[in-house]
Amino acid sequence: MDAAPPPTSDDSPKEGTKAALSGRRRALFEPLEPTKGWFGGRRTSAEVLLPPPDFDSTSYPKGWLVGKKRKLVNVDVVESMRRIAVQEMNRKDREIDGLNEQLEEDARCLEHLQVQLLQERSKRTEVERENAMLQDQISMLMNMLEETTQAVEEEPMDAPLNP
Repeated sequence: MDAAPPPTSDDSPKEGTKAALSGRRRALFEPLEPTKGWFGGRRTSAEVLLPPPDFDSTSYPKGWLVGKKRKLVNVDVVESMRRIAVQEMNRKDREIDGLNEQLEEDARCLEHLQVQLLQERSKRTEVERENAMLQDQISMLMNMLEETTQAVEEEPMDAPLNP
């Protein structure tokens, strides 16, 4: 493969370097020489697209850089993906904030309901206490009524009503 001169920083490269740059770009994505080793000397599809490790960074096409696993990535694409990720994180943060506000409102409502429950329980115990007291009074009055009816029944009929 012929060594082409590195691209200049001009926005309008010369015709000769444009052809060389296109050839070099094509060369970036051509399969590298097979190496002996894993998979019987065959490379995986991801390894096929990797530039060599000693690839000169000055000869990268404008707007491209080496990313993870030595893959060439477009700077604009990376920036766009970063922007999308930041927007998504902000959206998630807003969603979490909304859920936190709802959770706080639910906590206040739950606390209010717990206070009402305690009040209702205290009212119930008070009513049960009053009912028990009234039942005692009723049973006492019933006993008194039975005693008076028994006393009236035991009195002789001949006795005068007014002494």
